[in-house]
Amino acid sequence: MKLLLILVFAVTNLFAFETFAQWYHYADSKTYARGIAAFKNQIYLCSNTGLIYEHDIKKHTTTCMNLTNPLHELRDIDVNGKKIIAMQSSGSSKLVYVINNKAIVTPINRDKIFYDGMALYAQKGMMFGDPVNGNIPVYVSKSGGIEWKKAPTPLKALKGEHGYSSSGNNIVYTDKTFFFVTGGQHSRLISTGDMGKTWVSHTIPFEPGESSGAYALSMKNKDNGVVVGGDYQKPDSKKSNCFITNDGGKTWKTPTNPPKGYQSCVIEHKGIYYSCGPNGIDYSKDNGMNWTTLTEGKFYTMVAHKKKLFVSADQGRISKYDTIKN
Repeated sequence: MKLLLILVFAVTNLFAFETFAQWYHYADSKTYARGIAAFKNQIYLCSNTGLIYEHDIKKHTTTCMNLTNPLHELRDIDVNGKKIIAMQSSGSSKLVYVINNKAIVTPINRDKIFYDGMALYAQKGMMFGDPVNGNIPVYVSKSGGIEWKKAPTPLKALKGEHGYSSSGNNIVYTDKTFFFVTGGQHSRLISTGDMGKTWVSHTIPFEPGESSGAYALSMKNKDNGVVVGGDYQKPDSKKSNCFITNDGGKTWKTPTNPPKGYQSCVIEHKGIYYSCGPNGIDYSKDNGMNWTTLTEGKFYTMVAHKKKLFVSADQGRISKYDTIKN
Protein backbone atom coordinates (compact mmCIF):
# COMPACT_ATOMS: atom_id res chain seq x y z
CA MET A 1 0.00 0.00 0.00
CA LYS A 2 2.82 2.41 0.87
CA LEU A 3 4.53 1.73 -2.46
CA LEU A 4 1.23 2.27 -4.30
CA LEU A 5 0.74 5.65 -2.59
CA ILE A 6 4.27 6.68 -3.54
CA LEU A 7 3.63 5.75 -7.17
CA VAL A 8 0.32 7.63 -7.24
CA PHE A 9 2.00 10.70 -5.74
CA ALA A 10 4.83 10.52 -8.26
CA VAL A 11 2.49 10.17 -11.26
CA THR A 12 0.25 12.98 -9.99
CA ASN A 13 3.22 15.30 -9.65
CA LEU A 14 4.51 14.29 -13.05
CA PHE A 15 1.24 15.31 -14.70
CA ALA A 16 1.16 18.52 -12.63
CA PHE A 17 4.66 19.37 -13.81
CA GLU A 18 3.83 18.61 -17.43
CA THR A 19 0.79 20.89 -17.41
CA PHE A 20 2.66 23.64 -15.58
CA ALA A 21 4.53 24.68 -18.73
CA GLN A 22 3.79 23.93 -22.36
CA TRP A 23 6.54 24.25 -24.94
CA TYR A 24 6.28 24.86 -28.68
CA HIS A 25 9.03 24.92 -31.32
CA TYR A 26 8.58 27.65 -33.90
CA ALA A 27 12.07 27.53 -35.52
CA ASP A 28 15.39 25.66 -35.38
CA SER A 29 17.61 25.40 -32.31
CA LYS A 30 19.82 28.35 -33.33
CA THR A 31 16.88 30.78 -33.34
CA TYR A 32 15.74 33.03 -30.53
CA ALA A 33 13.46 36.07 -30.41
CA ARG A 34 13.97 39.32 -28.51
CA GLY A 35 10.65 40.73 -29.73
CA ILE A 36 7.20 39.29 -29.05
CA ALA A 37 3.63 40.54 -29.53
CA ALA A 38 0.13 39.08 -29.39
CA PHE A 39 -3.08 39.73 -31.31
CA LYS A 40 -6.25 37.60 -31.33
CA ASN A 41 -5.10 33.96 -31.61
CA GLN A 42 -1.58 34.72 -32.81
CA ILE A 43 1.78 35.24 -31.15
CA TYR A 44 4.32 37.13 -33.26
CA LEU A 45 8.08 36.79 -32.79
CA CYS A 46 10.99 38.55 -34.50
CA SER A 47 14.24 36.65 -34.46
CA ASN A 48 18.01 36.89 -34.50
CA THR A 49 17.88 35.46 -38.03
CA GLY A 50 15.89 38.43 -39.33
CA LEU A 51 12.68 36.43 -39.73
CA ILE A 52 9.16 37.06 -38.39
CA TYR A 53 7.14 34.12 -37.12
CA GLU A 54 3.39 33.88 -36.55
CA HIS A 55 2.39 31.17 -34.07
CA ASP A 56 -1.26 30.17 -33.84
CA ILE A 57 -2.05 29.47 -30.18
CA LYS A 58 -5.14 27.41 -31.05
CA LYS A 59 -3.73 25.20 -33.79
CA HIS A 60 -0.12 25.29 -32.52
CA THR A 61 1.18 25.90 -36.03
CA THR A 62 3.84 28.39 -37.07
CA THR A 63 4.28 30.40 -40.27
CA CYS A 64 7.35 32.40 -41.34
CA MET A 65 6.05 35.70 -42.69
CA ASN A 66 9.09 37.17 -44.47
CA LEU A 67 11.08 34.22 -45.71
CA THR A 68 11.93 36.03 -48.97
CA ASN A 69 12.70 39.34 -47.20
CA PRO A 70 14.85 38.58 -44.13
CA LEU A 71 16.95 41.26 -42.46
CA HIS A 72 20.19 41.12 -40.50
CA GLU A 73 18.50 40.83 -37.10
CA LEU A 74 15.15 41.92 -35.69
CA ARG A 75 14.84 42.98 -32.04
CA ASP A 76 11.37 44.43 -31.55
CA ILE A 77 7.93 43.79 -32.98
CA ASP A 78 4.48 45.31 -32.60
CA VAL A 79 1.04 44.63 -33.99
CA ASN A 80 -1.00 47.69 -34.87
CA GLY A 81 -4.35 46.74 -36.34
CA LYS A 82 -3.70 44.79 -39.52
CA LYS A 83 -0.05 45.85 -39.61
CA ILE A 84 2.81 43.84 -38.15
CA ILE A 85 5.93 45.95 -37.76
CA ALA A 86 9.36 44.59 -36.83
CA MET A 87 12.46 46.68 -36.13
CA GLN A 88 16.03 46.04 -37.22
CA SER A 89 18.53 47.42 -34.74
CA SER A 90 21.87 47.54 -36.55
CA GLY A 91 22.93 48.24 -40.11
CA SER A 92 20.80 50.57 -42.19
CA SER A 93 17.90 51.11 -39.77
CA LYS A 94 15.09 49.24 -41.50
CA LEU A 95 11.60 48.11 -40.65
CA VAL A 96 9.69 45.11 -41.94
CA TYR A 97 5.98 45.67 -42.50
CA VAL A 98 3.70 42.68 -42.96
CA ILE A 99 0.39 43.80 -44.41
CA ASN A 100 -2.14 41.29 -45.74
CA ASN A 101 0.51 38.57 -45.33
CA LYS A 102 2.96 40.41 -47.61
CA ALA A 103 6.34 41.52 -46.21
CA ILE A 104 7.75 44.91 -47.22
CA VAL A 105 11.18 46.15 -46.14
CA THR A 106 11.67 49.91 -45.87
CA PRO A 107 14.35 52.20 -44.39
CA ILE A 108 13.42 54.37 -41.41
CA ASN A 109 15.90 57.04 -42.49
CA ARG A 110 19.27 57.42 -44.14
CA ASP A 111 21.19 57.53 -40.86
CA LYS A 112 23.02 54.49 -39.52
CA ILE A 113 21.43 54.25 -36.09
CA PHE A 114 21.42 51.28 -33.74
CA TYR A 115 17.78 51.26 -32.64
CA ASP A 116 16.97 50.00 -29.16
CA GLY A 117 13.18 49.90 -28.96
CA MET A 118 9.84 50.76 -30.51
CA ALA A 119 6.35 51.32 -29.06
CA LEU A 120 3.07 51.82 -30.91
CA TYR A 121 -0.34 52.80 -29.62
CA ALA A 122 -3.16 53.47 -32.10
CA GLN A 123 -1.73 56.10 -34.47
CA LYS A 124 1.14 57.09 -32.17
CA GLY A 125 4.60 55.56 -32.31
CA MET A 126 8.09 56.18 -30.98
CA MET A 127 11.54 54.66 -31.54
CA PHE A 128 14.86 55.49 -29.92
CA GLY A 129 18.44 54.40 -30.45
CA ASP A 130 22.01 54.70 -29.25
CA PRO A 131 23.47 58.22 -29.14
CA VAL A 132 24.67 59.89 -32.32
CA ASN A 133 26.67 63.14 -32.16
CA GLY A 134 25.79 63.69 -28.50
CA ASN A 135 22.03 63.16 -28.85
CA ILE A 136 19.73 60.19 -28.36
CA PRO A 137 17.99 59.72 -31.73
CA VAL A 138 14.22 59.61 -31.27
CA TYR A 139 11.74 59.18 -34.10
CA VAL A 140 7.99 59.58 -33.80
CA SER A 141 5.05 58.44 -35.90
CA LYS A 142 1.52 59.82 -36.13
CA SER A 143 0.43 57.31 -38.76
CA GLY A 144 0.54 54.08 -36.81
CA GLY A 145 4.13 53.35 -37.74
CA ILE A 146 3.96 53.98 -41.50
CA GLU A 147 5.85 57.29 -41.55
CA TRP A 148 8.53 58.38 -39.07
CA LYS A 149 10.06 61.78 -38.35
CA LYS A 150 12.65 63.05 -35.91
CA ALA A 151 11.26 64.16 -32.57
CA PRO A 152 10.82 67.96 -32.62
CA THR A 153 13.19 68.61 -29.69
CA PRO A 154 16.67 67.00 -29.55
CA LEU A 155 17.36 64.81 -26.52
CA LYS A 156 20.87 65.25 -25.16
CA ALA A 157 22.73 62.07 -24.20
CA LEU A 158 24.94 61.69 -21.16
CA LYS A 159 28.49 60.41 -21.55
CA GLY A 160 28.58 56.63 -21.81
CA GLU A 161 24.78 56.32 -21.92
CA HIS A 162 23.06 53.93 -24.32
CA GLY A 163 20.05 51.65 -24.64
CA TYR A 164 19.72 47.88 -24.56
CA SER A 165 17.68 46.16 -27.26
CA SER A 166 17.32 42.97 -25.25
CA SER A 167 13.57 42.40 -25.18
CA GLY A 168 11.55 45.16 -26.84
CA ASN A 169 10.41 46.27 -23.37
CA ASN A 170 12.67 49.27 -22.89
CA ILE A 171 9.99 51.63 -24.20
CA VAL A 172 6.27 51.70 -23.31
CA TYR A 173 3.21 53.91 -23.76
CA THR A 174 1.11 54.52 -20.64
CA ASP A 175 -1.26 57.32 -19.57
CA LYS A 176 -0.74 59.24 -22.83
CA THR A 177 3.01 59.23 -22.18
CA PHE A 178 5.96 57.45 -23.78
CA PHE A 179 8.56 56.16 -21.31
CA PHE A 180 11.92 54.60 -22.11
CA VAL A 181 15.05 53.64 -20.18
CA THR A 182 18.76 53.89 -20.84
CA GLY A 183 21.78 52.23 -19.25
CA GLY A 184 25.56 52.09 -19.41
CA GLN A 185 27.45 54.70 -17.43
CA HIS A 186 24.15 56.46 -16.72
CA SER A 187 20.70 54.91 -16.32
CA ARG A 188 17.68 57.14 -16.83
CA LEU A 189 13.91 57.01 -17.11
CA ILE A 190 13.01 59.41 -19.91
CA SER A 191 9.45 60.42 -20.77
CA THR A 192 7.43 62.71 -22.98
CA GLY A 193 3.72 63.46 -22.99
CA ASP A 194 3.76 65.53 -26.18
CA MET A 195 5.53 63.33 -28.76
CA GLY A 196 9.00 64.67 -28.11
CA LYS A 197 8.35 68.39 -27.85
CA THR A 198 9.44 68.36 -24.20
CA TRP A 199 11.39 65.77 -22.21
CA VAL A 200 11.52 64.72 -18.55
CA SER A 201 14.37 62.55 -17.27
CA HIS A 202 15.20 60.99 -13.90
CA THR A 203 18.30 59.07 -12.85
CA ILE A 204 17.83 55.40 -11.87
CA PRO A 205 20.39 54.13 -9.32
CA PHE A 206 21.76 51.17 -11.28
CA GLU A 207 25.47 50.38 -11.06
CA PRO A 208 27.28 52.16 -13.91
CA GLY A 209 29.14 50.06 -16.46
CA GLU A 210 29.46 49.26 -20.13
CA SER A 211 27.13 46.25 -19.84
CA SER A 212 25.02 47.25 -16.83
CA GLY A 213 22.04 49.46 -16.09
CA ALA A 214 18.35 49.60 -16.97
CA TYR A 215 17.25 47.08 -19.60
CA ALA A 216 13.44 47.09 -19.45
CA LEU A 217 10.51 48.80 -17.74
CA SER A 218 6.83 48.37 -17.05
CA MET A 219 4.61 51.27 -15.99
CA LYS A 220 1.15 50.62 -14.52
CA ASN A 221 0.48 54.32 -14.94
CA LYS A 222 2.53 57.50 -15.17
CA ASP A 223 3.57 57.24 -11.50
CA ASN A 224 3.97 53.55 -10.64
CA GLY A 225 6.41 51.25 -12.35
CA VAL A 226 9.27 48.76 -12.18
CA VAL A 227 12.60 48.86 -14.01
CA VAL A 228 14.84 45.79 -14.30
CA GLY A 229 18.30 45.08 -15.63
CA GLY A 230 21.65 44.51 -14.00
CA ASP A 231 24.76 43.33 -15.83
CA TYR A 232 24.37 40.73 -18.57
CA GLN A 233 28.05 39.80 -18.16
CA LYS A 234 27.25 38.88 -14.54
CA PRO A 235 23.97 37.02 -15.09
CA ASP A 236 23.81 35.47 -11.60
CA SER A 237 24.25 38.71 -9.65
CA LYS A 238 21.17 40.08 -7.88
CA LYS A 239 22.94 43.34 -7.11
CA SER A 240 21.22 46.40 -8.56
CA ASN A 241 18.91 44.51 -10.90
CA CYS A 242 15.50 46.00 -10.03
CA PHE A 243 14.09 49.34 -8.86
CA ILE A 244 10.57 50.55 -8.10
CA THR A 245 9.07 54.01 -8.45
CA ASN A 246 5.78 55.43 -7.18
CA ASP A 247 6.29 58.99 -8.37
CA GLY A 248 7.20 58.72 -12.03
CA GLY A 249 10.91 58.19 -11.45
CA LYS A 250 11.68 61.00 -9.00
CA THR A 251 12.55 58.46 -6.30
CA TRP A 252 13.37 54.75 -6.37
CA LYS A 253 13.08 51.82 -3.96
CA THR A 254 15.06 48.57 -3.91
CA PRO A 255 13.12 45.29 -3.59
CA THR A 256 13.30 43.37 -0.34
CA ASN A 257 13.70 40.15 -2.36
CA PRO A 258 14.85 40.95 -5.91
CA PRO A 259 14.39 38.72 -8.96
CA LYS A 260 17.03 36.14 -9.79
CA GLY A 261 20.06 37.71 -11.47
CA TYR A 262 20.22 39.87 -14.59
CA GLN A 263 16.80 40.57 -16.11
CA SER A 264 16.11 41.43 -19.76
CA CYS A 265 12.34 41.98 -19.62
CA VAL A 266 9.54 43.03 -17.26
CA ILE A 267 5.79 43.31 -17.84
CA GLU A 268 2.70 43.89 -15.70
CA HIS A 269 -0.59 42.05 -16.08
CA LYS A 270 -3.60 42.51 -13.78
CA GLY A 271 -1.53 43.64 -10.83
CA ILE A 272 1.23 41.03 -11.21
CA TYR A 273 4.72 41.90 -12.43
CA TYR A 274 6.68 39.29 -14.39
CA SER A 275 10.37 39.48 -15.24
CA CYS A 276 12.68 37.12 -17.11
CA GLY A 277 16.30 36.57 -18.03
CA PRO A 278 18.90 33.82 -18.45
CA ASN A 279 18.09 32.39 -15.00
CA GLY A 280 14.34 31.98 -15.46
CA ILE A 281 11.05 33.79 -14.85
CA ASP A 282 10.11 35.60 -11.63
CA TYR A 283 6.89 37.28 -10.54
CA SER A 284 5.81 39.78 -7.89
CA LYS A 285 2.40 40.21 -6.30
CA ASP A 286 3.35 43.28 -4.25
CA ASN A 287 4.38 45.82 -6.91
CA GLY A 288 7.96 44.60 -7.21
CA MET A 289 9.00 44.45 -3.56
CA ASN A 290 9.24 40.62 -3.36
CA TRP A 291 9.87 38.26 -6.26
CA THR A 292 9.16 34.53 -6.50
CA THR A 293 10.64 32.14 -9.06
CA LEU A 294 8.08 30.78 -11.52
CA THR A 295 10.52 28.58 -13.41
CA GLU A 296 14.17 28.26 -14.38
CA GLY A 297 15.59 28.41 -17.90
CA LYS A 298 16.92 30.87 -20.46
CA PHE A 299 14.36 33.45 -21.58
CA TYR A 300 14.39 36.71 -23.54
CA THR A 301 11.00 38.42 -23.59
CA MET A 302 7.31 37.78 -22.86
CA VAL A 303 3.72 38.89 -23.32
CA ALA A 304 0.53 38.21 -21.34
CA HIS A 305 -2.43 37.27 -23.53
CA LYS A 306 -5.73 35.42 -22.96
CA LYS A 307 -4.91 34.54 -19.33
CA LYS A 308 -1.61 33.02 -20.43
CA LEU A 309 2.01 34.10 -20.24
CA PHE A 310 3.89 33.47 -23.49
CA VAL A 311 7.66 33.60 -23.17
CA SER A 312 10.39 33.56 -25.81
CA ALA A 313 13.00 30.96 -24.90
CA ASP A 314 16.21 29.65 -26.43
CA GLN A 315 16.44 26.92 -29.10
CA GLY A 316 13.59 28.34 -31.19
CA ARG A 317 10.93 27.74 -28.53
CA ILE A 318 7.97 29.47 -26.87
CA SER A 319 6.81 28.48 -23.42
CA LYS A 320 3.28 29.02 -22.09
CA TYR A 321 2.17 29.38 -18.46
CA ASP A 322 -1.03 30.22 -16.65
CA THR A 323 -0.92 33.78 -15.36
CA ILE A 324 -0.66 34.19 -11.60
CA LYS A 325 -3.79 35.09 -9.64
CA ASN A 326 -3.44 38.04 -7.28
